[in-house]
Amino acid sequence: MAGGSSDRDGNGGGALVISAVPPDLCLGYVNTLSWRGRRAPAETLQTISDVLGWIERAAVFSPGSIDHAAAWAQDNEARAARTFAAAIELREALFGIFSAISAVEAFDRRDFLIFSAALARGPQRCHLVPMQRRFAWSIARTRNPIRDAITPVLWSAADLMLGAASHRIRRCANEECLWLFLDQSKTNTRRWCDMGSCGNRAKSRRHYARAASPRRSAGNPG
Repeated sequence: MAGGSSDRDGNGGGALVISAVPPDLCLGYVNTLSWRGRRAPAETLQTISDVLGWIERAAVFSPGSIDHAAAWAQDNEARAARTFAAAIELREALFGIFSAISAVEAFDRRDFLIFSAALARGPQRCHLVPMQRRFAWSIARTRNPIRDAITPVLWSAADLMLGAASHRIRRCANEECLWLFLDQSKTNTRRWCDMGSCGNRAKSRRHYARAASPRRSAGNPG
């Protein structure tokens, strides 16, 4: 994410409270660009408002926490635009890293440097606070509240990388889809992001190929 160490100086009014971060939150963020194998992938993050809306729906912050970031973006359009570009760059770096992990391949060092730099510039997990029947992280706001809002994605990615051997990170076998997910099947053999979409498409293609093969053979006696 763009910016320097001065972003840590001061805060925008109190601490941010972050609930337990789902291990696959970062994969959900990566999947905001879908159908990556197609000539024209489907982009859901067109603006910084889309990014903040996605984070708000992830429900890892206390209610209303994203409002401050949205107001800051309106008042600081140039910085918000740079942060948005960096957020998309981070997303693509995470896709590269986790795609490589899913295929048991080496990842691009540049992707890892992009992620590492963003993680280093973000707020750190230092203070755990008790809530009603649970605990949460409390982080000091920085001068860039959009970057603060992306913090849970960074934490999720770091935790998933540390546990990559035990987590079953998969990439959808549909070459047009390439959705990333955690395989939580008992047999550890899940291949599709969703059996009802990509899985059924693959079954239909196989069925068509089997049905077409005898017809081609009958029309070509050799």
